[in-house]
This record gives sequence, C-alpha cells and structure tokens, in this order.
Amino acid sequence: MKKIAIVIAELAAPGGAEKVAVDLAEEFRQRQYEVTVVKFARLPPDTIRHDIPVRIINLDIPERSGGFLTQLVILLQRAWQFRKLFQQERFDHIFSFLEAANVPCVLACPDAVLSIHLDPGTMTRSEWFAFRWLYPRAKRVIAVSRQMQVLLEQRASLKNVNCIYNPVNTRLIHAKAQEPVGINGRFILAVGRLEQQKRFDLLIEAFALSRTQPHCQLVIVGRGSQQAMLEQRIHALGMQDRIVLAGFDPNPYKYMAKAEFQVMSSDYEGYPLVLIEALSLGCPIVSTDCPTGPREIIRHAENGLLVAKGNVEAIAAGIDELFFDDAKRQQMRQQAVESVRGNDIAAVADAWLAA
Repeated sequence: MKKIAIVIAELAAPGGAEKVAVDLAEEFRQRQYEVTVVKFARLPPDTIRHDIPVRIINLDIPERSGGFLTQLVILLQRAWQFRKLFQQERFDHIFSFLEAANVPCVLACPDAVLSIHLDPGTMTRSEWFAFRWLYPRAKRVIAVSRQMQVLLEQRASLKNVNCIYNPVNTRLIHAKAQEPVGINGRFILAVGRLEQQKRFDLLIEAFALSRTQPHCQLVIVGRGSQQAMLEQRIHALGMQDRIVLAGFDPNPYKYMAKAEFQVMSSDYEGYPLVLIEALSLGCPIVSTDCPTGPREIIRHAENGLLVAKGNVEAIAAGIDELFFDDAKRQQMRQQAVESVRGNDIAAVADAWLAA
C-alpha cells in the first residue's frame, strides 16, 4: 500500500486550504492509500477542527513570539523533525499546504509537493524570498489559479509550477445540501470569514442600497473579528430585519442549494472554494472581479456576474440585475454545474498524484 503525507500547520475550520487538504486526504484514503496528516501547531481549545479518519502525527512545534533568531530556530526545528519523520516513514507522496508548512517541508525533503493558496499580491518580502530561493528545491509547486501560476513564474522565476484548481467533493456536498435551513422566504447568500479581506461591510451597504432588499433577505454565513462592527452597521442602516448574520455553519451547502444566488465582495482571494461549491449546487454568483481566482471561475453572464472590486454601487447593481432577471438567473443555474465539473475531487486527486 502506497503512503501519502499531508503536511499542514493545523486543520482549523473553516479554512479553505485546510478543507482542500482534508478532502484530498479522504479521497486518497478511499482509494486505499495509507494517509498520514503531519501537523505542528496548537489551536485554542474552542477552535473548530476538521475531522478526518486517518492517522495524525502532531510534531508539536507551535509558533511563539520572538525575533528573527527565535523564528529561525522554530523553522529549523520543524525542518529537522520533518526530515526524521520522512526518512522513517518513506512516504511515496508528500503534499504540503500553506506557507507555514511549505518552507520547513521543502528544507526537509526535495521530493515534497508544495501548494500555494494565497494571492501573491499580498505576499510579504520574506515570503517572496522563500519563493525565489527555497521553492525551486521542491519537486513541484502547485498554484490554485492560472493567474497565480503566472505571477510565481514571472516574479519568482519558478520553473516547477503547475496549476491545479481546488476540488469539490460533489457527492458529499449534494448530500449535505438536502438539509433544511431556518430561513423563511427568498434570500441571497454570502459565505466567508468576517474579516476585512471579505469586505462584508461593502456587501451590507450594497444590499441596503439595492432595490432587492424589500423582496428578500441577505444571509451571511461565517464568523470572525468584524462581527460586532458589522452588527453595528446593520443596525445603523435599519436592516436588522433584512440581513441575517447566521454565524459559522459546518454545512453551508444547505444554504447554497436554496439561495437565489451567492455574492462575494472580497478585495482579494486565492481560488475561492465557496464559489466552486455554490456553482456545483446550481447556485449562480455575483462576485467582485478581484485577484486571483474569481475570473477563472466565473464566466461573466454565463454562470454569474463579475463586478468592480471595492465599489458599492457596482455590487448593488449586480445584485439587482440577477435578482430581477428570472430568465437569466435560471439559465445561469443550468450552466453552473457544468462550469465546475473539472473541479470534482476525483479529477483533482488524479492531478495531485501525477504532480
């Protein structure tokens, strides 16, 4: 039986990269691979983790505060422990997720396949240094969008980059989508962490401005540091009966399957999994045209609409256009599923094994 290592800092939910790692691990397990998740972080006790029925090894080398020397020591400790584990286990495939795992992993083993899930435009100088000097050592670097691949090839001169889009476990999410939701009447959906990047503040303003809001609700599924601020803004606009902050739900698919459409208002993304999941359930999208993923997922006027980033009026106009054009919305529903068929977990897992 061949052995696969999935290397990641932790399996915190609802992180997109973490979910990709979990979905791939489960797919490989069902294919009779011996799967091991290798991690090194410690999450706070109240943090939700993804559950997965595979062996998990925690090297227990968490982050801690300190200057450059402290961080260098942590990095070298992780690399050394990875190297000892890899030599002992003799994995056939080593797949690493996110930068905190990528750097020590590639120092430990040149056969590792690293994956990048962040917009390169948001990377720090130290991260670009790692891309230029360490990532060429890896067997392969996986970018989750074509635009991300081009940026890495141009700015970091990487020659070992492949693009593999994020997967959707179609069978699983269709089963979960059958669950009922506690929302009465029509609603528009948004899903994501309540953080600045996602710009839910702009979405709330746009929904309040739109002609749609007397006819339906806006439901936002997620939690984060901006919750109190968003609640205050909803009250200031007098929209507490029209906008629902539903909190984190491990099953957002039940909302996607029943929403009129889904809205993403982000300033930047990697390759947003929630868009693929929604489309696979026949839920059209209104998304800001932000780097780097939405333009590679949304085919404008076919499975959704792309609108200007950071523009309240443009988001409101997109919401109104899709809500009041029943024929266009239904046509997009029919085209949505086919548009992301290549993201099915089986095809994506094959691409990872071939990397």
